Amino acid sequence: MRIFRFLAVLIAVAGCAAGSLAQGRPAGVVVDVVRESQISDTRPVIGRLVASVRSQIASRIAGVVQTVAVRVGDRIKRGQVLVQIDTTLAEIEKRSAMAARKVAEAGVAVAQAKLKLAKQTFERQSKLQGSTAFSRSRFEDLRQAMAQARSELAQAEASVGNTAAQIARADYTLAHAVITAPFDGVVIARSAQPGQYVQLGSTIAILLDTSNLEIDADVPTSLVSGLRPGQKIQAHFDEGPETVAIVRAVVPVDNVSTRTRSVRFRVDLSHLSDAFVATGKTLTLAVPASASRKVLTVSKDALVQAGPGWMVFVAVDNKAEPRPIGIGQSVSDRIEVTSGLKAGELVVVRGNERLRPGQPLKIRRAAPAQRPNDS
Repeated sequence: MRIFRFLAVLIAVAGCAAGSLAQGRPAGVVVDVVRESQISDTRPVIGRLVASVRSQIASRIAGVVQTVAVRVGDRIKRGQVLVQIDTTLAEIEKRSAMAARKVAEAGVAVAQAKLKLAKQTFERQSKLQGSTAFSRSRFEDLRQAMAQARSELAQAEASVGNTAAQIARADYTLAHAVITAPFDGVVIARSAQPGQYVQLGSTIAILLDTSNLEIDADVPTSLVSGLRPGQKIQAHFDEGPETVAIVRAVVPVDNVSTRTRSVRFRVDLSHLSDAFVATGKTLTLAVPASASRKVLTVSKDALVQAGPGWMVFVAVDNKAEPRPIGIGQSVSDRIEVTSGLKAGELVVVRGNERLRPGQPLKIRRAAPAQRPNDS
């Protein structure tokens, strides 16, 4: 069967082989080594993108909405203005409180003067005790007058404190009349409208932090023991690109009816288009189902479609040798080779699109930084 596959590969590429060989021009290619990698058998598990931060932005004050600066779908930055609430009443209240504070401070000054006078008079009367000029009744009256002066001073100082609180309240209203975004995100709902009266605590918008989306997957309990925080596994969007998911946490709650546990994965979505960055978007995770094993792998860039199967070009004596191969499980940006290659052989990973069997090669090894990492 392998001979027939090899013949099919040769027939597929033989049409242009003679011309290429006649030219005898070496083709510049980049090669990478066939090497062993550690992998484990996996089972597909469906996960979905969820937001780790989804916030209902609330108004900290009551008032009439003056302007709304965002719409549903807008991408916003932290500190960006969402809503402006009318501050006319708060400004009036602040001016009134500041005027009342001046009156209260003047009252404190008057009360202090009265208390000082009452103390002086009381002290003079006290010095007359034991003499014929001393009057017990006047002494008691002056004591009472001094106590009353102290009470009036305390009342005046309390009035100053009350007006200070009124000013602080007005300042709070003015400061929070402008409602801003607490984080970068996307507006997914807007509740406030211009002219609308909002109560304290009313939701004015819902923000989704798309920079911190993660994957939530219900993993069979039989597979949970094979997961550990920080472990990397392959994931791919339905009819979309592949990515790497990193185990963040296994939620310690079993779903008895489905015999699964919720597992949260971190995922970097910065390289993906907006079409794939949305809560509820599903992915398929390759969850390990067995202990790791050693397999031969090649870079996925080495694969060339050959009819119903796959082939690679192997650099043998600086010439291109087509080799049909069997492939297995994906290993990050490499793929398992089940037949056709040996460890240490060099396969073409760049420039293999137009190669012909036996074509001379001008070989350049892939730089270490360019080589795919083992999983």
